[in-house]
Amino acid sequence: MRKENNYIIEGGAEGKKRLDVLSEVLNDHSLSLITSGISLVGKSVLELGCGGGNLTRTLARQIGDSRKVTAIDFDGEILALAKEQATNEGIRNINFIAMDAYQIAYVEEFDIVYTRFLLSHLKEPLRLLEKMIQALKPGGKIIIEDIDFSGHFCFPPSPAFNTYQDLFIAAATNNGQNPHIGLSLFSLLNETDLHEVNYEVFQPSHRTGKGKWMAYHTMDKIKDTVIKQNLATQDEVSNILRDLELFTRNENTILSLPRVFGAWGYKPD
Repeated sequence: MRKENNYIIEGGAEGKKRLDVLSEVLNDHSLSLITSGISLVGKSVLELGCGGGNLTRTLARQIGDSRKVTAIDFDGEILALAKEQATNEGIRNINFIAMDAYQIAYVEEFDIVYTRFLLSHLKEPLRLLEKMIQALKPGGKIIIEDIDFSGHFCFPPSPAFNTYQDLFIAAATNNGQNPHIGLSLFSLLNETDLHEVNYEVFQPSHRTGKGKWMAYHTMDKIKDTVIKQNLATQDEVSNILRDLELFTRNENTILSLPRVFGAWGYKPD
């Protein structure tokens, strides 16, 4: 979610295309994380930073028509597309809300509160974490997934990939964000009143397929921020994208997503 235009990745319709690919790669794992030890049937769910709504629709199907998923994102254009897609699929139990995550003021309303790749884009992640816990019913489950961008890798070594990684980290850091926050999720949750706090690490990598293109698409979607921050020129960005494309097309190379940490805990009854 964007706060004071701090989101470094392009949004809107073009941004949704990138999120759609990301969802294809991650959604099965995210769903297993959310549902571990619990059933979604009849549960009330809050999803923050829902993006294109791909996981949202899956959650809505699983909880059933008796309850709704409340899905929040700052990007009204992406939400409009997500809502249209849900309507076309006959899914009616989603309440899409365009708002800043910091504005939520729910008190013990949800059985499950979930977010993926949101805290790393915020200047005040602990402020939002407090609000997420406040939104949980007693006994409810909070699940957070986020990145350690330094864990992103490729093989063989690629100067273009290394430069892309450095640029993403620099652009996020310049905006007061933490692209490595995934590493600290377990500790952050463990310092709250939540119990049964735990974590896991997940990192898909690809030789072929859509997931392999995530680095290229992300570089393409941060290029305006990179140029605006004077981290690279337009020509330099074009050269990075050209070399990343060649590297990605080569089926003898490997590209990962950033290392993903998932952490969860339960609110005391």
